[in-house]
Amino acid sequence: MNVSDVLLKILSRHGVRHLFGIPGDAINDVTDAIRRQDEIAFIGVRHEEAGAFAASAQAKLTGQLGACMGTSGPGAIHLLNGLYDAKLDHAPVIAITGQVATGFIGTEYHQEVRLERLFADVAVYSQTVMTEEQVPAVFLEACHAALAHRGVAHISLPTNISGRTVSSSQTQNLLRAASGRIAPALAECRDAVDLINGSKKIAILAGIGCHGARDELIDFATALQAPIVRSLKAKEVIDDDHPLCIGGLGMLGGKPGVKAMDACDLLIMVGTDFPYHDFYPRDAKIIQIDIEPTRIGRRHPVDVALMGHAAATLTTLRGQISQDRSGDFLGKMQDEMKQWLQDQEKAEQSDAIPIHPPRVMQALQKRAPADSIFMCDTGTVTAWSARHLRLKPGQRYSLSGGLASMAYALPGAIGAQLAYPESRVFALAGDGAFAMLMGDFVTAVKYDLPIIILVFNNAKLGFITLEQEAKGLPEWGTDLLNPDFAAFAKACGGLGLSVEEPDQLEPTLDEALAAGQPTVIDIKVDPEALIMPPKISLSQAKNFGLAKIREALGQ
Repeated sequence: MNVSDVLLKILSRHGVRHLFGIPGDAINDVTDAIRRQDEIAFIGVRHEEAGAFAASAQAKLTGQLGACMGTSGPGAIHLLNGLYDAKLDHAPVIAITGQVATGFIGTEYHQEVRLERLFADVAVYSQTVMTEEQVPAVFLEACHAALAHRGVAHISLPTNISGRTVSSSQTQNLLRAASGRIAPALAECRDAVDLINGSKKIAILAGIGCHGARDELIDFATALQAPIVRSLKAKEVIDDDHPLCIGGLGMLGGKPGVKAMDACDLLIMVGTDFPYHDFYPRDAKIIQIDIEPTRIGRRHPVDVALMGHAAATLTTLRGQISQDRSGDFLGKMQDEMKQWLQDQEKAEQSDAIPIHPPRVMQALQKRAPADSIFMCDTGTVTAWSARHLRLKPGQRYSLSGGLASMAYALPGAIGAQLAYPESRVFALAGDGAFAMLMGDFVTAVKYDLPIIILVFNNAKLGFITLEQEAKGLPEWGTDLLNPDFAAFAKACGGLGLSVEEPDQLEPTLDEALAAGQPTVIDIKVDPEALIMPPKISLSQAKNFGLAKIREALGQ
């Protein structure tokens, strides 16, 4: 076995099934090793950024290692945006990069970049293999670091190292990283239990750390008679129709979440690093549960800190809390949620032309199968999906939450479809975001992946427009000249469909689902559709009005 063979064997033992990337001379030994084995499939993308996004999406959805690679210099650099998505959403990803031969490192050689410096911020582990004697230690440590720290690990392979033979004695114990759940000791929970037992209006803010802890979260909330408010990254943790769920929090959330924060006397934060200080309660006590101690208390002061995994910690607390609790507060918040949903129905049933975006979400919600996976891009589509796409049990939802990068949905859908071939995968993207990496639609065609991409075509960067207007600035520089996205899909060998009227939405979705091939649906949506935050400050209202006056006057 050579160095590249050992790398692939270790990745396979850690659950990697797809390696996204583009071949290059500095990684030729790696691609040849992939050719000679059948445990990991190589997925050739058109841009390394797409490969990194796909790997990040797989890691978020499966909880296992995602993997991507790029050659030395520009190939490695192209990976970075997708890797930062993995870093900020705590997804375990291995990034493999080629490097110039060891004798040329540090000489400004052709395509040489100091990769360990380049990856120092994005990666929890970054190492260049300078000799075959470092194998398999470096590879194992990289996998263990990515999984333990839920982040990016980077391995740089110089071109004169990746093909060297490794002795059999070095490859006898290629152990997979161990895993487990951490919970605080019973004594550490006493202050939290006292707060819980002494509170009457408890709300739970659930974050991405609750993935894999749905049952424990629901059991805990039921015992406390506490409504669950979600961060957007935790949208799939609890389905929208569950009686404990009162929606999201923040600018893209709803009024019930805001009212729960304002009215509760105790907030329990579970696996969330929710960054928006203005949405935290002013007077309530706060308990924060997180596996990473550096995240506790950094967004808002807390009264009790518990370090541990969500599932194990909630189970520990559940066994100590008093059982007799009033459901009055939960009932009031459920009434707020019912009213909020009724208020949203008007937008979701709109027959306006151009199409009102919530109507698209309603049609998708009706037609999407029970096992659907929704990959959402960044922009106004994020808000529409956050509020109007109500997930059913078993459906999944993923986005670039921490980085909030445009161009995530298409490559994310590619990664999701490969990881879950039996599920229907939808990419939800604005026209600006889709156009950034739309060349990788042909990747979906090449590998016969029946993803369905809904392009919300409003001919502008809508969210940036709203941000300009919120500051009192006129809309400027955000208009887009778009190609015919349906024609583009056909040119790539896929199915391209167009929708201009709301009554075409459901039949078109049915056609796309029946076709079972990579599909782009170009949907003309209203460019003036407004996203109203759950609460508006006087300065925001003033600035928005000023911006509209300036736009009307051409200033």
